[in-house]
Amino acid sequence: MKQSSTGYGPTIMRAMENLLPEDKRLFEDAYSEKFLPPFWKFWVILMRSPKMLNFLVKIREKLSPGVIGGLICRTRYVDDVLKNAIKEGAGTVVNLGAGMDTRAFRIPSIENIQYFELDFPELQKVKRTYIDKNIGEVPSNVFFVPIDFNSQDLGEELKKAGYALSSKTLFIWEGVTQYISKEAVNNTIKYVAQASTGSKIIFTYVLESFINGSHIPDGLNGLHKLTLKKKNPLWFCGFDPAEIYEYLSKYSLCLIEDVGHEEYLERYIKPKGRDLAVFEIERAVLAAVK
Repeated sequence: MKQSSTGYGPTIMRAMENLLPEDKRLFEDAYSEKFLPPFWKFWVILMRSPKMLNFLVKIREKLSPGVIGGLICRTRYVDDVLKNAIKEGAGTVVNLGAGMDTRAFRIPSIENIQYFELDFPELQKVKRTYIDKNIGEVPSNVFFVPIDFNSQDLGEELKKAGYALSSKTLFIWEGVTQYISKEAVNNTIKYVAQASTGSKIIFTYVLESFINGSHIPDGLNGLHKLTLKKKNPLWFCGFDPAEIYEYLSKYSLCLIEDVGHEEYLERYIKPKGRDLAVFEIERAVLAAVK
């Protein structure tokens, strides 16, 4: 996976969401702004003006419609899954490709369970710097595990970090699968399937039809060209929703739900009375170990 894949785009959008009035926000996140470099933090400060925020959102929507809605709904969905897992007695969270994710700080009762974050060592070093400067010490229940999913063995690295497959676990794999090879995706799913019964995984995926160019929704041609450049593509792996159930079954995982823009609009956008599009090219899967 390329280090750029964990860029600051989702972090900025989470910080933007926290600028909205409380009754309009999909989630609370007072930490994302703390994990931004000065250039991007400057833009967030500008967006504290509602007029500037609305202006920049409109520009972004014109350039790539539905991206903001897709990312903030994805964040809320994973938050909901994590909160439910805590209520159901999960003892561990393994966040695969955590990037600048803030859930280890902002989710209620997260301090009571083991929380493993996996990502590039260079990125984790930067994140630790932000934590030291803006928050304080890394919580005692949080463990950073440096890894390259394409070249290192997930099981070995987690074992060295102290993770036990016998612990009831929620695996979070958000915004990662498109950046790595299909083999690396398969190996990760195979490992997750070894976890204790009742463990779950929430992962996102990009539609295979977008990856191969057979269906590019209106307005997303620019995103397709950016992420799927012929000489140096950023995205590699996609899935067909019609094949997800069978794919998971091969690894003894039981599909709980596979959600996308329609579910996001009904669950999150419409109840808040917001006029925000959600792109169709990414979905989220929740599955359990049989």
